[in-house]
Amino acid sequence: MTSRSPIVFGELLVALGLAGLGLFTIIGSQDISTGGGYSQIGPRAFPYMIGAGLLALGGILCWQAVSGGWRNVPQDEAHNEPDWLAFGILSGAILLHMAAIAWAGFVLASTFLFILIARGFGSRKLVRDIVVGLVLSTAAYFIFTRALGLNLPAGLLGGL
Repeated sequence: MTSRSPIVFGELLVALGLAGLGLFTIIGSQDISTGGGYSQIGPRAFPYMIGAGLLALGGILCWQAVSGGWRNVPQDEAHNEPDWLAFGILSGAILLHMAAIAWAGFVLASTFLFILIARGFGSRKLVRDIVVGLVLSTAAYFIFTRALGLNLPAGLLGGL
């Protein structure tokens, strides 16, 4: 009979990373100017809530990682082996999106991101993924730029 270590180091690292991201979000929110609005809820409220949520979840997962491992993790064959190809596609898609958004624009970069993310999750319907990605990213672009007044890079489609 083998005894399992009460500390699962991989899960502990992920939990510490999550808590660190929450702490980084809270500290980074200090740089947001509050403006002079009459409302008690300013632009720092949502980053604070997100940072606090990440910090709380990281704390809970840390506690579980040092007390035998995360709870309620499915123990089937699909979760035994990591899918490194999907992980690589998803990671590459995010890095490519960050690199391309300035010159390609939000709509094209986000459409390509959607296509790669769908491929990473196993989709093999390229035309459907292009159409859905284009519709979603175009709708998000117009909501953010027209309705909310935010400035997103138009990129190659800027003249249209």
